Amino acid sequence: MTFKNSKFRAILAASIIVLVFFCYIIALIRLQLVNGDEYKQQSKQKIYSTENITASRGSIYDCNGVSLVTNTTGYCIKFTRALLPEERQNDIILALIELMEEHQCSYNDHLPLSADTPYQYTVKDLHDKTIQTLWKTLKAEKSLTADQAMEKLIEKYDLQEFTPEQQRKIAGVRYEMTQTSFNLSNPYEFASDVTVDLVATIKQLSEDFPGVDIDTKPIRYYTDPSIAPHLLGYVDNIWAEEYKDLAAKGYKMNDTIGKSGIEKAMEDELKGSDGTRVIERDADGKVLNVTVLDEAKSGNNVVLTIDSKLQKVAQDSLKECIETIARRAHEPGRDGEDADAGAVVAVNIHSGAILASATYPTYTQDQYENDYAALASDKKLPLFNRAFQGTYAPGSTFKMATGIAALEEKKVGIREYIRDTGIYTKYAPSYSPRCWVYTDYGRGHGDQDIVAALKNSCNYYFYEVADRMGISTLNSYCRKLGLGVKTGVEVGEAKGVLAGPDYRAQNDDIWYPGDTLQAAIGQSDNLFTPLQLANYVATIVNGGTRYKTHLVQGVYDPTSGLCLEEEKIKVEDNLKMKDENYHAIMQGMLECATTGTAAGVFGYSYELTAGAKTGTASVPEGTANGVFVAFAPYEDPQIAVCVVVEHGAHGNYVGSVARDIFDAYFAGVESGNAITPENTLLS
Repeated sequence: MTFKNSKFRAILAASIIVLVFFCYIIALIRLQLVNGDEYKQQSKQKIYSTENITASRGSIYDCNGVSLVTNTTGYCIKFTRALLPEERQNDIILALIELMEEHQCSYNDHLPLSADTPYQYTVKDLHDKTIQTLWKTLKAEKSLTADQAMEKLIEKYDLQEFTPEQQRKIAGVRYEMTQTSFNLSNPYEFASDVTVDLVATIKQLSEDFPGVDIDTKPIRYYTDPSIAPHLLGYVDNIWAEEYKDLAAKGYKMNDTIGKSGIEKAMEDELKGSDGTRVIERDADGKVLNVTVLDEAKSGNNVVLTIDSKLQKVAQDSLKECIETIARRAHEPGRDGEDADAGAVVAVNIHSGAILASATYPTYTQDQYENDYAALASDKKLPLFNRAFQGTYAPGSTFKMATGIAALEEKKVGIREYIRDTGIYTKYAPSYSPRCWVYTDYGRGHGDQDIVAALKNSCNYYFYEVADRMGISTLNSYCRKLGLGVKTGVEVGEAKGVLAGPDYRAQNDDIWYPGDTLQAAIGQSDNLFTPLQLANYVATIVNGGTRYKTHLVQGVYDPTSGLCLEEEKIKVEDNLKMKDENYHAIMQGMLECATTGTAAGVFGYSYELTAGAKTGTASVPEGTANGVFVAFAPYEDPQIAVCVVVEHGAHGNYVGSVARDIFDAYFAGVESGNAITPENTLLS
C-alpha cells in the first residue's frame, strides 16, 4: 500500500508540473502571438507629462475702442527634455536653426554677443543686467571680454567641433535653454509664431528631430506694429533670475510676462489664469491622448487714454519735422543739420490723460521681435523712450514758472516794466549774462512787463525777477508745477533735475548767485522730460491743478464687457494762482503764439486760437535743442503739447508738430504740415 501511494504522489506531482508548464506556454502564446501587438503598444504608453494651457492675455485698446494689441493662435516649437537625446542635441539644434533660416523664421536667442567674430557685446553698458547674467551663468570671477565669454560658452556646451558661426548659433539656443531652466518638467520654447510650411516640414522630418514638438499657443498680435511701441511695451518668456520672485505669484517657468510699457505695468490685469492638461506619449514621443484638467481663463482687457489716430499723426509729424530741420539747415540763416532725435507728448489738460506720445527714432514691434540686437546696438537709441525718460533743458519754456513765482510772491507787479538793456550787469564784471536779442541783434527789448516778456522771450526780465526772489522760492513753485517731480505715469519715467543748491550739493559743487539767473530761463542744471513739460503747461493752463498723468482709461472683463476699473483721475497738487496772475501768464502765451516768437507756427491765418512758448536750449555739444510747448483752444483749453527736438536749433522750428496735433485733435486732419519758409522767427 505504501509503495502504491508513493507512486501515485509522483504521478500527481509530475502532472501538476506539466500542467503549470502548459499554462505558461499558453500565456506566452497569448502575449506574443495572439495579443502581441496590443501589449507592445501598451508597453510604449509610458511617458506622461502635465503641461500648462496658456491663457490668452487681455487685449489693449485705444480710447475709442480701436484694437492696438490682441492675440492670434500660432504654432510654436518646443523641446521636451525626456525625448531630446543628450549626445545629439547640438546637432539637432543646428539642423533646426538651418531649417528656420531656410524658411526665414526667427527663434529665441537673447545671448548678448554679436553674430560675427571678433565677438562684441550687443549692450554697451557692462553693468547691464543681461551682461551680468551671462557672467554669472559662466561662473566668471571677474569681467570677461566678449571673446572670453564665447570661449567659456564653447567649453560649457561642448561646441569645439563646430565652426565659429555654428558655435555662436548653437550657443545662443543652449544659453536660452539654460536661462529658462529647461528640464524634465519644463519644456523649452525654441520659437513662436512659426509658419505653417515650417510646421509641415518638421512633421515630415520628425524622425530627424526627436524631442522637438509642435504646439499651438496664443501669440501677441499688434494691429499696427508701428503704433506706440514704447508705450505698449513687449512680452517675453520668464528668465531664470526672475523666476524666484515670480514663482510666489503663481507663475511657471515657461510663462510669458510683460517686460516693459503697458504690458508690464498692467501685467496683473492682462495675464489670465492658465489651465492644465495631461499629455500621454509613447516612447517615440507620439502624442496618444490629451486630458484637460482645468480650462484656461483669458486676462482682462485694458483701454488706454491714447488716441491711435492722434498717435500716428504725432509720430509722422515728429519724424517729418526732424528730417526737415536737418535738410534745410544749409539755407541762409538756418542751422540744425545735426537734428536727429526728439519726442512729443500731448495731455488732456483737465485729467492728466496722455493722448499721444511719440519718440524718434523709433522702431516697430516686428523689428523688435526679429532684429533686437541691431536695435540695441544702434547709436541713435531707437529703444529709448525720450518722451518719458529723456531729460532736456527746457530753455525759455521754463519762463512761465519764473513769472508765476515772481507774481505770486509779489516780487514784480503785473503791470510793472523792467527795462531790458541787453546786458544784465548786477554781477559784473565777473558775470554779465545777455538777453538773446542782444546776442543776435546787439540791442535790448526795452521796457517789458510779464506779458511782453513772455511774448518776446526776454531773458533780461526773468534774470531780474529771479534775482529778486531767489532760487529757493522759485523752486518751491516749480515743484508744485511738477518740474523735477515724477508725473506718476504707469510706465517708467525719469524724475528730471531741478537746478538749485540741493542738486549741486549732491554733486559736491557750489551754487552761485549767477546760477539763479540761468535757472530762471531754463538753463543751468534744469533737465525735464517732455512728459513733465507737457503736464507743467497743462497745470498752468487749468489754473494750477496738477494731475497725475496716466495711460490707462479702464479695465474690462473680456467676457461680460463690464468695467472692472475706471479711469483714475488724481490731483497731485494745486497751486491756486490768483486770477490776475493767471490771466497775465495766459495772455503772455497767447501773444507769444499770435505775434511773438511762436507766430511763425500759429500767427499766420491759423483758424484755432492757441497759446504757446518757444525755447532754445543750449547743449554741451552741437546745435541747441528746440523746445516748444502749446495749448488749445485759448478760450477753453483742452489739450497741452510739448515738443523737443535734439539739435533742433530753435523752438519755433519744432512747433509744426504741435500744430499738426491740434489739427488732428480738433479738425480730424491727419496729414502733417512741413515747416514753411515763413515760420523762421527765432526765440
